[in-house]
Amino acid sequence: MTSGTLTAPQERSARPGQPERRPTYRCECGHVLRVFGGGRHRVYFELSDARSENPVMNRVCPACGRGLPGKNRP
Repeated sequence: MTSGTLTAPQERSARPGQPERRPTYRCECGHVLRVFGGGRHRVYFELSDARSENPVMNRVCPACGRGLPGKNRP
């Protein structure tokens, strides 16, 4: 029998002088949100929400009220 040690993955941080590589969405009004997932499974977060705790739940831009992409409309 062999044994091993599990370790948590190292935190990835942006290198000094390089922007973060997280996907973002820019609304027509210019408001920028971080986006996770794809298609109708996208989840949007404010850039200031570093821990991704409060998703944009009403599927509209918080700045102007335009609909966010990702939801199939009937």
